[in-house]
Amino acid sequence: MQARTLEVTMRPEAGKQAARRLRRQGKLPGIIYGKKIGNLAVIIPARQFEHILATEGENALLKLVVSGDGQDKEFTALIREVQRHPLKGNLTHVDFYQVSMEDKLRATVPVILEGEARGVKEGGILQHGAREVEIESLPADLPENIVVDVSHLGVGEHLTVGEIKVPAGVKILSEPDTVIATVVATRAVEMETEEETTTGEPPAPPAE
Repeated sequence: MQARTLEVTMRPEAGKQAARRLRRQGKLPGIIYGKKIGNLAVIIPARQFEHILATEGENALLKLVVSGDGQDKEFTALIREVQRHPLKGNLTHVDFYQVSMEDKLRATVPVILEGEARGVKEGGILQHGAREVEIESLPADLPENIVVDVSHLGVGEHLTVGEIKVPAGVKILSEPDTVIATVVATRAVEMETEEETTTGEPPAPPAE
């Protein structure tokens, strides 16, 4: 995953009043934290950050360029937490976590199902099980999502985490027997199967 650049500035003021003023100006309060920098309060351009969320998702790898003390600083970071207003849904605060490109990290990524399951063509219904998995990788190898092909699944068959193929450098930490997708039979399919079973074999003769 390639890091997206986001320019932010140091935030001199804290508190609810200062945060409200920033939001009225189209900006967001945020914080960058990590072992090497501690906690660094920053101001984030709201529109640019919304665009990153819309195109890259919350697992985006970012290069944060921090200005405000006379010398720009750069930090590689991941989005740790995005806070939104409970009623309006607009962004209110963002937490970033500084990472090292040489150290592996853990993250939760979404699972996307691809293809039309064979069982669906037969009249079954595809059900999506676990919609995300926990993985471990270097920041550069962190995938935005994991795409799983379900076209081979027939009625009554399922796909588990242990069957997922992931890119090189990525390790799945979620339980391998967790179900990702399954094709269940509808009542119509069950009745058709019962009819085939009934008509396919002659009835047993009555006992004397």
